[in-house]
Amino acid sequence: MGGGENSSNYLVNQLIAYKSQIKPYEFSYVSELYSVKTWWRIIEQKDNFIQKLALKIFSIIPHNASCERVFSVLGWMCSKRRTK
Repeated sequence: MGGGENSSNYLVNQLIAYKSQIKPYEFSYVSELYSVKTWWRIIEQKDNFIQKLALKIFSIIPHNASCERVFSVLGWMCSKRRTK
């Protein structure tokens, strides 16, 4: 994430604090009140690398367009028209 050894040490310590539910990670997520992204955004601490990592993970949009594109090309290449 653009950091060096110090930032990786901070991230590991933040992961340990998250797993141990130490402040600021002591309250649980309630889906009726807010989204997962909102929960991560309200966590405030200096150099919050775990928050940046979580928000990057949740910003990934899963889709299969590239996979479908490959199958379409393979279908064209393996069709009867192509093999003749």
